[in-house]
Amino acid sequence: MSDLHRPRSREQVVQRMLLALSSGTVLDPVNFAPTNYIPGDPLRTLLEIAGEGVADIERLVWALGEGGYLETAQGSYLDELVESHYLLSRQGSTFARGQVRFYAAAQGGMTLPAGMIVGTAYGLKYVTTAEAAVEAGGSADVPIHAESPGTAYNVPAGTITQIHTPLPGLSVANLPGWLLEAGADEESDASLRRRASLRWASLGGGATRAAYEYWALTASPAVDRVAVLDQHPRGQGTADVVIWGTGGIGADVVREVNDSIQQRRPVTADIAVYAATERVVPVSIELYAPLGDRASIEAQVMAGLSALQRELGIGGTLYQAAVVEVAMLPAGVLDARVGMTDLKLGRAEAATLAPTISWRGTP
Repeated sequence: MSDLHRPRSREQVVQRMLLALSSGTVLDPVNFAPTNYIPGDPLRTLLEIAGEGVADIERLVWALGEGGYLETAQGSYLDELVESHYLLSRQGSTFARGQVRFYAAAQGGMTLPAGMIVGTAYGLKYVTTAEAAVEAGGSADVPIHAESPGTAYNVPAGTITQIHTPLPGLSVANLPGWLLEAGADEESDASLRRRASLRWASLGGGATRAAYEYWALTASPAVDRVAVLDQHPRGQGTADVVIWGTGGIGADVVREVNDSIQQRRPVTADIAVYAATERVVPVSIELYAPLGDRASIEAQVMAGLSALQRELGIGGTLYQAAVVEVAMLPAGVLDARVGMTDLKLGRAEAATLAPTISWRGTP
């Protein structure tokens, strides 16, 4: 689309008007000398207003043109396109849901009301959704619901340790496997385009690799990565659908995706659906930015690593060069040293990056 039409800016339109007026091809050049059109002049102001109107129309034409194609449509234009052509809608954000374990001291038991607030040391909060009785010196598992939607609440085990509605002698922790349903961010344009491009494969007879991928991605917004192992992993006629999402995949999501695929698979196909095996990858980064804002740089690097983790597919390869590129991107970074080598994941593995950032030199 950009090769066919490039919308002009207001300045470009105004300059073209000035050129036309001064050329003598439109009006008498004596009455419209270009030196009269200085900023603040009434006639120049009128040209600026007209130029903005023309530029706005050209931007609209460009947006309408891009909005007609899956590869270029963005935002609300993409929403309208996939709804009318692919019968799809953008998946919204969802809340993380899981359970934590409360521990009572030996002095006495207690009854915990629903609505207690627990959280992490860095400010993420969760609300308990059921009452529970904890015996003296004992423990109880209580379901919790994230305060807000999004992948940020899919935290690792051992990080929910704060009780914001404290009771004497009570402590809390989230154990491995605590996450029952991962939270999800609103579906991005890239993810929506991908699902739409896979839509056609699901309409034919039988089932292709693309069809299984589409069914898995559509069954739950928590799923953002799918690998289809179709080389008879468990014997002739078998295929595995491995799923993963940012922060992990809960058991409820696996059941939801499995139910969706089992209803659609060919009768003769033996399909297994399961979550990828999480592989925690330590990534040490030493930055040199003598004049940069360390807090801002560190936030940008962490955001870049999160994006890199999402883009790394199940069974993919994490390249050292990609991590270096993320570390060097923030303004002010002059050098970055990454303590890792290229890493090839197993065919059913998904990477979770565990970065540690240090600094070389004094601020």
